[in-house]
This record gives sequence, structure tokens and C-alpha cells, in this order.
Amino acid sequence: MSHDRSEAPLPPTPPLKRRVTLQPLSREHMGGLIQARSLRQAADRERARRLLAIASFLDAWRSEIRAHFDDEERLLLPLVSSPVLRERVLDEHGVLRRLAEEFERDPEAAANDTDLLRQIGVRLHDHIRWEEREFFEAVQRDHPEALAALASEASSIESQRPGSRARHRLSVDDHDARRNEAEL
Repeated sequence: MSHDRSEAPLPPTPPLKRRVTLQPLSREHMGGLIQARSLRQAADRERARRLLAIASFLDAWRSEIRAHFDDEERLLLPLVSSPVLRERVLDEHGVLRRLAEEFERDPEAAANDTDLLRQIGVRLHDHIRWEEREFFEAVQRDHPEALAALASEASSIESQRPGSRARHRLSVDDHDARRNEAEL
């Protein structure tokens, strides 16, 4: 039996290590990826499924994603010296905001536009993957001391948005790591 290269399993990607103050924003990315997948899949399904995916996305947009974008721009952009990184974050956030506004303005019409559903799903997915792999990596590599100073902001985000909270109890080692990072 011959196997197409596209069917070969990809090697596992090691998890990215995040500073404690970036972890709430990073955890929220999981919810965004779930929404992105749901929108992409719904584009190929019946209208009722597309409406459900849009409603779910709008709920996530209003309760978490919009504020997440605002927090990234308010807290992280001042730490970025690269104009290329800054521009990309702002451009992609702007495009995603405009697409979300289309959903908010007329979800019924959006449900008829399968290309729109697919587009926002792909763009949201690609944006989150880029932020995790490049943007967050650059911020934590170049500005660990500034991130440590954002500990109270990270706690505030965790208290306000459930998707930013850890999904497991912290061990004693995790508590020690948080204390050590806060002292940086």
C-alpha cells in the first residue's frame, strides 16, 4: 500500500514554554483555535450548522476574543521594538475585527456566505499560530523583566475571563516558579 506524503503523521511539536504573565493570553488562544476550526468546518455544512457556529463565535468574540485583542495591544505592543511585528499584530487584529463586525451586523447573511466563514476561520487560526510561534516568543525573549512587571495584569485577566485560567491545580513547583518570576 502506498501512502501519500500528506497522510504521513507530522512529528510532534514540543510545547512552547510561556512566562507566567503570558500564560493567560496563551491559554485563551485555545478557545480561539476551537472557534476557528468550528467556523472552517461549518462552512462545508448545512445552514443551521453555520448559524450555530456563527452564534458560538459571536459569544466567544463578545466575552473573550475582543478583549483579548485589546489586552495584547495594550500590554504587549509597547514591549515590541520590531515595527514588522507591531504592524502585523495591528493589521491582523484589524482584519479580524472587521470580519467579526460582519457577523455581528447580519449573522443571517453571514450564514449564507460560506467563503466568509472559511476566511475568518483560516485567518483566526493562522493569526493565533503566528502569535504563539513568533510574537509571544519575541516578547518573552526580548523583555522578560517587563513581562514580570505585568503579573497583576495577568491576574486580572485570569479573574475576568474563564478561558484564560489554568485548567489544572498548580503544584508547589508552579507556585515557586511564579514567585521567582515575580521577583525578576
